[in-house]
Amino acid sequence: MSKNIATLDRARVFLREYFGFEDFREGQADVIGAVLQGDDCLVIMPTGSGKSLCYQLPALMLEGTTLVISPLIALMKDQTDALWQRDIPATFINSSLTYDEQMERLRAMRRGAYKLVYVAPERFRNERFVEALKEIQISLFAVDEAHCISHWGHDFRPDYLRLQRAVESISNPCRPQVIALTATATPYVRADIAEQLGLDRARHFVAGFDRQNLILRVIHTKTEIEKINYLVQTANSIEGSGIIFAATRKAVESVATKLINRGISAAAYHAGMDERQRTRVQDEFMSGQIKTIVATNAFGMGVDKRDIRFVIHYHLTDSIESYYQEIGRAGRDGLPALCTLLFNYADRRTQDYFIEGSYPPPEIIEEVYKALIKIGAERIEMTSHELVELTGIKNEMAVQSALVILEKAGHIERGQASENLATVTLRISPLECLERARRGAQHWEVLRALLDNYDLVKDVPQLVSPDRLAESLGMTRPQVLRGLSQLSELELINYRPSFRGRGIQMLDKEPAKSLRINRQELARRAANEQWKLRRMVDYAYTNNCLRAFILDYFNDIKRLSRCGACSNCAGYRHQPAKPASAGAADGTLTIKRINIGPSRLDEFIIDSAPTGESLRRELSRNSRRKQIMETTNELFQEQGPRARQLSDEEILIVRKILSCVARLKGRFGKGVLINVLRGSRARQVLSNKLDKLSTYGLLKELPQDELKSYVENLISAGCIEVSKEVYPTLSLTEFGRNVMLERARVEFLEEESPLK
Repeated sequence: MSKNIATLDRARVFLREYFGFEDFREGQADVIGAVLQGDDCLVIMPTGSGKSLCYQLPALMLEGTTLVISPLIALMKDQTDALWQRDIPATFINSSLTYDEQMERLRAMRRGAYKLVYVAPERFRNERFVEALKEIQISLFAVDEAHCISHWGHDFRPDYLRLQRAVESISNPCRPQVIALTATATPYVRADIAEQLGLDRARHFVAGFDRQNLILRVIHTKTEIEKINYLVQTANSIEGSGIIFAATRKAVESVATKLINRGISAAAYHAGMDERQRTRVQDEFMSGQIKTIVATNAFGMGVDKRDIRFVIHYHLTDSIESYYQEIGRAGRDGLPALCTLLFNYADRRTQDYFIEGSYPPPEIIEEVYKALIKIGAERIEMTSHELVELTGIKNEMAVQSALVILEKAGHIERGQASENLATVTLRISPLECLERARRGAQHWEVLRALLDNYDLVKDVPQLVSPDRLAESLGMTRPQVLRGLSQLSELELINYRPSFRGRGIQMLDKEPAKSLRINRQELARRAANEQWKLRRMVDYAYTNNCLRAFILDYFNDIKRLSRCGACSNCAGYRHQPAKPASAGAADGTLTIKRINIGPSRLDEFIIDSAPTGESLRRELSRNSRRKQIMETTNELFQEQGPRARQLSDEEILIVRKILSCVARLKGRFGKGVLINVLRGSRARQVLSNKLDKLSTYGLLKELPQDELKSYVENLISAGCIEVSKEVYPTLSLTEFGRNVMLERARVEFLEEESPLK
C-alpha cells in the first residue's frame, strides 16, 4: 500500500469522526492528499463543492496551527462556532474583539490551543500581529477567496498583496505550506494568484465549473414591470428559497418593496443597512421565515443554505466570474435550481459607471492632486464628498479612486479612521472633574484614563487618541467614544470627535510637476474590466448553449455543444406579463434608443492601452448589435404586447414634460423636474428662480406618482438622457426633441391578459 493511500485512509477516519461523512466529494481527496504530502496547492472548486474541507481536515492531522485568511469577517464567528460543534478547536481574530481579547487569543495560539484560526487580510497591516505570528507554529497558511489577490480578478483587495511577505516572515521553524482556494478564476487569474503568493511549485487542482443541476436562463426584458412580474411568477411557482441580486442599494430597496406589496415573503439586504438589520434578515432567511431575499453582492459569500431553488439577477453583473460565483449559491443540495439573468442593455450603464469610477483618466487624478496642493496643509482631513464639491468633478467614486492611485504612486498617504485624533478641553480643573463624575461609571473610567495618559489643563485643547485610551482601559473604541460624549454632556469637557474619514498626509515637499502614474497600466486594467463586462454582455446575447459559454470562458477541460437544459438549448421563451395601463405608476413606453457609442473611458483605453485597437474594432461591431437589438425589439413586439398610439391628452403631457426638461438645460435631476412641473415651492426651485419658467406648474393637477412614471418611462424610451454622475442630471436627447416638436412619437404597450 502506497504512503499516499495510507494517508488518505487515515484522513477518511478523521472525515467520519469529525465531519460525519463516509467519503470525500469529487476532487477533495486529491487536494487533501497533496496537502498531507507537504505540497503547496492552488485549488479551483465550484461554490458548494466543499473547498473548506480541503484545509479544515488537514489542519486536524498536521502539527501546529492552520491560519485561514478570509475576507468574510461577518461570518468568522459562525464558521468557528460550527467547528467547535464538531469538537475542532478554532477561533478568529478580527476588529470585533477588544485589544485584550486579541492578545489573549494570540497567547492561546502560542500554547497550541487552536487547530484553526481565521483572520482577515487587513490584519496583516499590523506589524505587531505579524511579529506575534513568528512565535507560533503555523503549519498551513490557507488563503480563501484567493482571486482577491489578483489585479485581474473580479474582487481585487490590495491587502491580499501583503500575504506573500507574511508567509516568508512567519517561517517558524520553516516556511508554512500554502493552499489558495477560489471558486472562480480564469487561467490568467490562476497564474496571477500563483505569482502573487509565490506558489512557483504548487500543484494546481481545477475541479471543473460544470454545475449540472443549475438551469441557466437569459430573458431579455424591456421594462421594469416585466422584471417584477417574472420575479413574482417565479417566487409563487417554485418551492424553496430564492435570492434576487440587484446592482445598487436603491434598486434592492425598490424591488423588495414591490415584491412585498405583491404578497411575496421578501426582505432587502445590502451594506448600507446596520449590522443588526443585516443579521436579522440573514437569520430569518436561513431559518425559512423569509422565502426570498433581495440583495446586492454583499450577501451570499459563505452562506450555506441548501434549499436555494432560484437565483435571479435583476441587473447585469460586471463579469462572468461574478455571475458564476453568485449563481453558485443555488442548488447546493444537488437538486435542480433555476438561475435567470433578466437582461436589458440599458442596465449596462450601472456597470459602466462603476468601471469609470474605479479607473479615472489621468486628468481627473491631476485635478484631485492640484486641489489637495491648493489647500496648503501637510495633513488634510477632508472626505471624498467634500473633495467632489471642491473640484467639481461630481463622480465621487472617481475621486475616491484617484486618492488610491495617488497613494500608490507615493504622493500622499492615507491613514485609518482609527488613527485620527479627537480634541478634548477641560472646562474645569482635573480635580473638580473627578469629583463631579460618577465613580465607577464608564465615563468615570474614561476620565481617569484621560488624566493618566495626558497632561490636561483647564481651557487648553489637547489631542487624544481614542484607540490609546481603549487599549489602556481594555475597552472597545465605541465604548471610549461613548464615555467622552457622556463627559461632554455632563459639561466636564469640550469634546470634538475625531475625523471619521481617512486623513490625507501630503508626502511631496514641493508640488510634483508630473505625477508618477503609469498611464498605460491604468488603461490596461480598465480595459480588462471592460473586456470582462463585454463578455458578460456576450453571454446575454449568445444563441449557443449558456452552460457551454461559461465552461469555455473558464477554459474548462469539459467541452459541451449543448446542455439540453438552458433557455437556448431548451428553446425557452418567456412571455412577458401584462404591463400597467397608460399613466399608471408602473406604466411603460416602448424602448426607442440605446446609446452604445464609446464612453470617455473607452476613449482613454483606445488611446493608452495595448488592447486599444481591439476595443476600437469591438465598438465598431456594436453598430451591428444595435441593428440586431432593433430587429429583436420588433420581433418581441410581434410575440408579446403590441404598441398603440397615445391619446391626444397623453401626447400633450409628454410634450409638456420634455419642454420642461429642455428649459432646465441639463442642470437638474428628476426631483427638481417633477417639482417644477407640479408648481412646488421647494427651496431649490425658488433659489434657482425656476418658478419663473413657462413650464412651472404646467402639470400641477397630475398626481406625483403618475408624473414620476411618465418621466421614468421617457428615460427608458430614450427621450431623456440621464448623466452618469453621482448626482444625475437630465437632458433632452435628439429623439426627445423630435417628440417634443411632434416630429416623432412614442407609444404605450397594449394590455395583455394577466399572467396566470
